[in-house]
Amino acid sequence: MEKKAFGFSTGSLARSDVKRALGMAAQHATEAVEYPALRAVELEPLVRQLKEEGVGGFKYVAVHAPSQFDEADEPRVVNLLSSLLEKVAVRIVVHPDAIGDYQLWQQFGENLCIENMDHRKPLGRTADEVSEIFAKLPQAKLCFDIGHAHEIDRSMSLAYEILRRFGERIAHVHASEVSDDCQHGPFTASSRSAFAKVANLIPRSAPIILETDVPENRFDDQLSEARALFGEHPPAYAKTNRSSPR
Repeated sequence: MEKKAFGFSTGSLARSDVKRALGMAAQHATEAVEYPALRAVELEPLVRQLKEEGVGGFKYVAVHAPSQFDEADEPRVVNLLSSLLEKVAVRIVVHPDAIGDYQLWQQFGENLCIENMDHRKPLGRTADEVSEIFAKLPQAKLCFDIGHAHEIDRSMSLAYEILRRFGERIAHVHASEVSDDCQHGPFTASSRSAFAKVANLIPRSAPIILETDVPENRFDDQLSEARALFGEHPPAYAKTNRSSPR
C-alpha cells in the first residue's frame, strides 16, 4: 500500500511567502502541499510562480482558490486556474459560497474540490448543503475540513454524517483545531479526542493537509500528531467505534 501523504498549507507556514514555506516544508519530510491564494490579488502571482518553477517534488499538490471575489472577476479567476492545470497536475480547492456561476467551474471535473465550511458561511456547512453543491458539480471531489465540522458540532455527529455520505469523494483533508471564532490553530486534547471518533471513516489514501498555525519548532510535533490520528493505524476508539459518535 502506498504511504499516506502528509503536509502543510504554505499559508500556515509562512503566510504569502511561498518560497520560504517550501524551504520549511523541505526540512520536515512532508509529502503533500497546498498553495493558497485566499485573496484574489494573490492568485495571479501564485499561478505564474507555479507555472514557471513547478509545484515541487510532492506526491500530492492542491491550490486553494480565493475565498471571495467580485462576480465580474469570476471568469478571470477560473481562467487563471485553468491555465495552471494546463501546465501542472493539481487539485483546485474552492469555498462553495465563492462560486457564482457553476457552469464556469464544471470544466475542472474531478480536479475541483469543494470544501465544507464553518458556521459563518451561508452554505456548504452540513451534509445536506454539501449535497446541494455536488448536485450542481457532479464530478467534483470533497476537501473535508475536519476542523470546520468540529467547530460547528463538537460531538462530531456532523462530521460523521458528511463522512458517511461523501467519504468516497474525499480528495484530501484539512486538519487543524478551529476555535469558536473560526481561527485555525494546533491540535489540542479536545480536537485529538474528537477527531479520533471519525478517523476510521476517512479514506486511508486521502492526503492530510495541516492548517495548524504554529512556529517552525512545532512543525514536527504537529506532523507526528497528524500521523498518529490519521495514519495507517488510527486510534483505538476509531478502530472499534463505527457508529455515530453521538
